[in-house]
Amino acid sequence: MNVQSDTSAIVDDENLALLNSDNGTQVSIKAKSSMSWIMAAGLIVNAAMGAGLLNIAKAYDDAGGIFISSILHGIVVLLVLGAYVILFVCCDQSTSSYETFVLMKCGKVWQRICSVCIILYMYGLSITFFIIIGDQLDRFFSFIDPLFCRHWYLDRRLTIPFTSLLFIFPLCFSKTIKFLQIPSMLGVLAIIYVVIIVPIEYFKTKSNDVIVKTHPDSWTDIFLVLPTMCFSYQAHVNAVPVFVSLKSRADCIKATLASTLVLILSYSLVAVCGYLTFGIKVDHDILMSYHPISAIVLIAIIMVAIKTYTAYPVNLFCGRTAIDSLSNETTTSSIATDARQSSKRRILIVCLWFFSTLAGAVFLPNISVAIHYLGALAASFIFTFPGLCLYFHVEQSWVNSWGNIISISIAIFYVAIGVFVTVLTLLQSLIADISGTETSATKTC
Repeated sequence: MNVQSDTSAIVDDENLALLNSDNGTQVSIKAKSSMSWIMAAGLIVNAAMGAGLLNIAKAYDDAGGIFISSILHGIVVLLVLGAYVILFVCCDQSTSSYETFVLMKCGKVWQRICSVCIILYMYGLSITFFIIIGDQLDRFFSFIDPLFCRHWYLDRRLTIPFTSLLFIFPLCFSKTIKFLQIPSMLGVLAIIYVVIIVPIEYFKTKSNDVIVKTHPDSWTDIFLVLPTMCFSYQAHVNAVPVFVSLKSRADCIKATLASTLVLILSYSLVAVCGYLTFGIKVDHDILMSYHPISAIVLIAIIMVAIKTYTAYPVNLFCGRTAIDSLSNETTTSSIATDARQSSKRRILIVCLWFFSTLAGAVFLPNISVAIHYLGALAASFIFTFPGLCLYFHVEQSWVNSWGNIISISIAIFYVAIGVFVTVLTLLQSLIADISGTETSATKTC
């Protein structure tokens, strides 16, 4: 069985849309309305921006200050945009998900590896989101009552499940990612407030006794910023199903450039102003560093919680699609049977995913622990898999030319960078866990 026939068994028709083919004619995979590129950009921003925004100031501190971190920041952004270009070049109009894209270009083995990585990444990200929700709720309650920890009904082990069941769980059963565009835009608007408030607080509370690093403690520390950078810009898995919901490749480019520009400005503002505000005392969650909490910061805490509530269903959707891509390989029965089983399978996956990640969030001490491990997987989605796809894409129609040689060289470079960053961040995370250095500076209870 060839790759195209394998793809037909994995592609979920509910996720397909209209795309323009290379000759400019429209190919209708399934007749449906398409979303605007502005909404698409909002989905990408909402998928990428979240825990990384809260952690990036601390990452700047770990890497040795603003100057070195900013240089690495710029390099990562260029590589991220390059990965999007690879998606544009290699993507096929029947590609409905990231793992399907890998299948069409690299084959079954790499597709299965990619699906497993996506499941692990989205699963870990879901746990991280619950941790963020708990942190923000704790800070909110501490503003209302500094001794809130004495009340059992305000314990995060109760408040996280209650609020998540109310605001997240109903949104997790969406058949298509397009359904989530409106709550995602709400999440983007909420996080923009946080991006604005950090520089405002810096200029309001500027202090002369803040200690900032001008160089790393060790030259190897410069790589400590990479997990957070990769985690902060990794929206490639979410971007593929978003792209196929757009009318044309021009809209894909607009959505990519707009979302990347928003991400660059947001992360840079929060990283620089946040680090200059607190220096080496900055917390893993920057909002945890503001003490006492002002009304303005309290609103920011609420906004982060709103954003997290709206982002969780998008990541669960991508994780569910990855699980379907694995399970559908062994369920190639009739279409009618698949239609009857699809709803039950979706409900089962959502329930298991939601409640297990909810339970897992109780055992992790802070978001930095999760981000370091997730950063390793994020690097594979930004570098390794796009590099592999470009390599096989060029190899399938190889002709000796400078263009193909350059393309192969770029593919090998991306794979090498991906392997390096993945292995490095995993080692850094293990060392940090063993040494016990990953602790939060601020505890509400």
